Amino acid sequence: MARRRAIAVAAPARIPSEVVWRLVRAAFILAAALAIVLGGVGAFLTYRVVTTVNDTETVTPESSLQSNYITLSFTDRRGGEHDGWLLLGLKGAPAIILCHGYNSNRSELLALGSFLSKSNFNVYLFNSRGPKAEQGYSDLGIREAEDLLAAIAMVTRHPRVNPHRVGLFGTTSGGYAALVAAEQSPLVKALVADTIYEDPSQMLEAQVDDLLGGTSRFFRMVPRAGFHLLTLGRARPPVRANLSKLENMPKLFINSRDWPLLAAATEDLYALAPPPKRMLVLEHTYTTLASGAMKKQYEQEVVDFFRDKLPLRAD
Repeated sequence: MARRRAIAVAAPARIPSEVVWRLVRAAFILAAALAIVLGGVGAFLTYRVVTTVNDTETVTPESSLQSNYITLSFTDRRGGEHDGWLLLGLKGAPAIILCHGYNSNRSELLALGSFLSKSNFNVYLFNSRGPKAEQGYSDLGIREAEDLLAAIAMVTRHPRVNPHRVGLFGTTSGGYAALVAAEQSPLVKALVADTIYEDPSQMLEAQVDDLLGGTSRFFRMVPRAGFHLLTLGRARPPVRANLSKLENMPKLFINSRDWPLLAAATEDLYALAPPPKRMLVLEHTYTTLASGAMKKQYEQEVVDFFRDKLPLRAD
């Protein structure tokens, strides 16, 4: 009988250890290069967001032919000086403090301030940043809130202003500062907050999306980590936990669609805030609205709110 031949099975070729090492080393180098690139892009985006500042004042009370105002500055707790205008209303009337938003300045709120001043309120506008404010970068609202509290203390000492009642208006980073200050100061009796957020990191992510031209959760991670390092040691106010302190304070939330991420954050805060409250939904924040009917309507809504919720009577 013929013997069956065993079928020969070829053993798999062994990859030389030197080749494996080269592959591992190449993968490591690629990962390191990718991390460096992503870190560089993230650092650049973070730098762009926190150092962007618009200090060009396109209009002043003088250039707009307003004579019923005074220049009034204050010093923050770090020793920085902030320039401000006090538009004079009725003597003894409350002051409404207008807080400009991200990449903006006091001049962009002057039209709204003039409208409120004509309604007999005293109106204060100041720059949260500038050459005298000694702030090298923005933490997107934390310092602004501290500065706003200093502004409230200064304005309510002025002899023309009611020392017991203040109204606040703010948009984006200024709106965040106004919300934080309203939670901390018993002098605040009415609040208008336009396109706000609970945590400054949300503002950072919204600006990163804006710079990239679209939503990118992947590219948000590195800038967010860099921002946390940059603001390490700065206590972030517990906005959500302190919302209960706004009970019985009239609040107007304005939700614009300029930044979807902030629109969602504004909706969340509105839902959690105690009454009385109202939500106004618009396409744009105040500082991005062009002059025209929409801007006039916005201003009228704000003026009507303060007329109704912050009476001019002296206490």
